[in-house]
Amino acid sequence: MKEFLKVWFPILLLVGAVFWFSAQFIKPEADKVLTIATGRSGGSYFTYAQRYQTLLQEYGIEVKIIETVGSLETLELLKDHKVDIGFVQGGTVDLKIHKDIESIASIYFEPLWLFMKKVDKPISYVSQLQSKKVSIGEKGSGTSALIKQIANANELELGITKIENLSLLNSYKALKKEELDAFFSVISADTPIISKLLKDKTIQAISLKRIKAYEKNFSYLQGITIYEGSLDLINNLPKNDIHLLSTTATLAVHKDVDDTLVRLFTKVVKSENRRNNGFPSLEHLELPINDQAKKYMLKGDSFLEKIFPYWIASNLDRLKIMIIPLLTLLIPLFKGFLPLYRWRIRSKIYKWYKKLDYHGQHWEEYDKKSLISGIQEVKNLQKEIKEHVNVPLSYMSEYYMLKTHVDFILQKMLDNYAMMKEKELS
Repeated sequence: MKEFLKVWFPILLLVGAVFWFSAQFIKPEADKVLTIATGRSGGSYFTYAQRYQTLLQEYGIEVKIIETVGSLETLELLKDHKVDIGFVQGGTVDLKIHKDIESIASIYFEPLWLFMKKVDKPISYVSQLQSKKVSIGEKGSGTSALIKQIANANELELGITKIENLSLLNSYKALKKEELDAFFSVISADTPIISKLLKDKTIQAISLKRIKAYEKNFSYLQGITIYEGSLDLINNLPKNDIHLLSTTATLAVHKDVDDTLVRLFTKVVKSENRRNNGFPSLEHLELPINDQAKKYMLKGDSFLEKIFPYWIASNLDRLKIMIIPLLTLLIPLFKGFLPLYRWRIRSKIYKWYKKLDYHGQHWEEYDKKSLISGIQEVKNLQKEIKEHVNVPLSYMSEYYMLKTHVDFILQKMLDNYAMMKEKELS
């Protein structure tokens, strides 16, 4: 065992040095905290964030939810690194300003609703809102930014049309009091407030025409139809098919968020949204896709993630920067270890041959005095070998061969000494 350690000790020191050197290049493990910017409490963004929060807690991630008035505020928070991830509505991104923000995935279509007082002949074109009193959502919201673009495309003079920036709930109350003629809102069809609005017999959701024209002019817009009864079969909501423009809800992340957290967040999003009509998706994105998000969306769990719990797999992946140079070093070391070990053990045996060989070659030339001295030396050698040579069983053949040679040389020298004494007596 001692000889084994003597051979291995310098190797272990070298391996340790390689580990230490490689560790200097390993990115430290990320803090297990994520901050997510959503819309108002009760909205679909906020609801999804709560679901993600619950799922991420199972992985030991603390999720902080930050309410905002909408996508524009969320984008500013992302740009200033005040949040890690945010829900962003299509049509609100300025790539020149938001160049440090990336997409994780699009998660669902968000219809653009237009509600008005119920009349016999409802409007069908956005341009018919000229000179009306209209709420386009709160300042800083995605709805406000989107409607301004649509209004410009229709040459709807916002200076003539009376614009209000009210929340969805306040817009509804104002419409009921006839303080508004109409209001817009970008919100998922399955939110409770939409069902409430569709049940109200005094107002109606407007079905817009020229949907294909909007799709052609705005890459982030898509036409969708909310079919009769699709939201509530029992109450038959909506009462008739509604043709709406829709943008896409996207999850965005700033570039400095740790890759491990982005990958885990994408994993949770893919799991939670997998039955959401083809979402999450890498389509309908305005921001460039994050590399880790793209890899997970396309390939799913890695080989290590399929075998180990997520954080173990993640740490093993982080350690590959150490494992690769270590394997490169260990392969030749392991190849060289056995020859080195054999040499080390055999050297314990063969070093005695140098002393023994001299007597083996010259004992016949010794005079009596030299012979007596030589015999004593070989006897001492015999004793030292017995007391100090300790080799594994696999090398005992070499050990016993050495002892046999020592005994043979000693016997020859003793026989020669006996012959000298006989000659003296005769």
